[in-house]
Amino acid sequence: MSDTIDFSGLVPSELPDGTEVHREGIELGRGIERARSLFCEEQGVRSEREFRERSREQGRFTTSINIGLNTWADTREALGCIIEDAKSRGVAPPDQFTLLAERRMGLPESMRRDAPSETGPCLWTEQDWWELTHAYPIQPGAEDNMIGGPGSVENVVRALQVGVTTVGVFSQYFWRWPYWDDDVAQTVAVVKAAGALAAWAHEGTCFNSYIDDGYPGVFHDYANLVGWTMAERYVSETLLKVPYSGSWGGLTSDPTLKTAVTLALHETNPHKVPPSFTHGDTIGNDADLEANYGTTSTDVLFMKVTDNRYKIGGAVKAVPVTEAIRVPSWQEISAVHALNRRLENYVPAVERMTDWSYIEAQRDLLVEGGKRFYSALLTGMARGGIDTKDPVRFMLALKKLGAVRAEEYFGAGELDSFYPRGRKPVFQTDLLRRTLGERDVVVNKLRADGGTEALKGLRIVVASTDVHELAVLLLCTALSAAGADVVDFGISRDPEDIAKAAAETAAHAVAVTTHNGVARSFSTRLISELAAQRMPRTVVCMGGVLNEDVEGSDIPIDVREEVLAMGVLAPAGIDQLIVQLAERAGRTAPVPGAV
Repeated sequence: MSDTIDFSGLVPSELPDGTEVHREGIELGRGIERARSLFCEEQGVRSEREFRERSREQGRFTTSINIGLNTWADTREALGCIIEDAKSRGVAPPDQFTLLAERRMGLPESMRRDAPSETGPCLWTEQDWWELTHAYPIQPGAEDNMIGGPGSVENVVRALQVGVTTVGVFSQYFWRWPYWDDDVAQTVAVVKAAGALAAWAHEGTCFNSYIDDGYPGVFHDYANLVGWTMAERYVSETLLKVPYSGSWGGLTSDPTLKTAVTLALHETNPHKVPPSFTHGDTIGNDADLEANYGTTSTDVLFMKVTDNRYKIGGAVKAVPVTEAIRVPSWQEISAVHALNRRLENYVPAVERMTDWSYIEAQRDLLVEGGKRFYSALLTGMARGGIDTKDPVRFMLALKKLGAVRAEEYFGAGELDSFYPRGRKPVFQTDLLRRTLGERDVVVNKLRADGGTEALKGLRIVVASTDVHELAVLLLCTALSAAGADVVDFGISRDPEDIAKAAAETAAHAVAVTTHNGVARSFSTRLISELAAQRMPRTVVCMGGVLNEDVEGSDIPIDVREEVLAMGVLAPAGIDQLIVQLAERAGRTAPVPGAV
């Protein structure tokens, strides 16, 4: 980027001094009386980081699992079952688990009870928090929705008190939490919480980031992902003074390229802080559960070989074969963990057979591109009026910048107008390739069938209940190709906001994608809000994962039939969505002011 761009408008002129906010956090952290987790006690270590570094030197494989059933009680019971099941199979239990807490945990404690519930547990009491680290000798990562949101300080204090030593997720700072729009207060909370972590950095506390959850999850170029991770590490380690544990891997299926990116992240990690985990592939599986074991085995084996050969120290996290269609049960989590452990026997043979020079050449290209992105980002933001040495100002500017502009302005690839963000990727991301491939199938089919005017004259508001930005991209592109006038309302939207946008744009329909377990309640609220906006005839469409927590079940259940009963369109795919919208076109014109 040769021209200086003025970025000063991204942040308010009056902001708290970031250095002072961070200092307050350190003082808060120093006053915390910390316990030691049962896992750390048994292992004779002060922190998860120390355990990983020791395991790395000893050549010991480590594993992690994701778990988050409806309640903490259900989750705690399931953890015990997984540990006993592993022993009965003759494999070591998991070393670590990531609690998939629901998004309410990111809000201040005073707001959580009244916020809409989603998939996953909340920790409501001091006893819940204590059990997190003391129910079983397995180290918890208090990561999902713990730090990043406006409730970060409360969560970090509680986590440190009970013996959690790795807290996250840095990348989730770039999310929007339900019914929260004060970015300044959110930023201040994260900086202060990171200060509390920094107070115990000498004992191994780390700031985790699951890169895929942030802007890199929708980047088009893996080189930019590497560069963005360098920027997060700069903020965490240089500005916030807390070791940065960068994890990634869920949105990548190509094992060779995944290995190269993993090595690039390791190469640009100067202090070699072990990743909290390397995540298994979440996009390569489908409804064919048996076939998914082949995908999962390949993915896990390559992750383990890479970690072992290059002494990375990240716990390998295998993804249950059912995750593509629903929240896995504890039995399914345990089964894939056993597979994870047993694949350790095949690591030496695969390592000897792999052409590492080819992968290392890819790594070097990614490192080179990542450094270009990182340098351009810091230089461009500083020249554009952002204080890159103040954590509050720099983090807020990054949040406001967004993924699209980050790649457009600072991307590592050469300028090329043929590509969506104006640059030819050094290495195109798997998720973008899949999304664009699916888009092209839909668009080509519409053209072949003469369906490019199927939705002509209809105005459709498209939004997501969560952070799945590429799902919104796919919907917007396909509906536009069918002739619709599409309003991209973005991600992490509340039903009230979507209804208001529908009214303001006189929309004929709203199309919502969801993956966070709110399908039934969100549909109910959206329909009610549309009626309040005097838009009762607006067609509501919902796709994605249509499930929700219900009392009496420890995993979310399918609520598609209930959603359909409300009059919501819930087609199996975009093709069906276009057909159903076209069929309803004659009676979906908005009638503002109708009762």
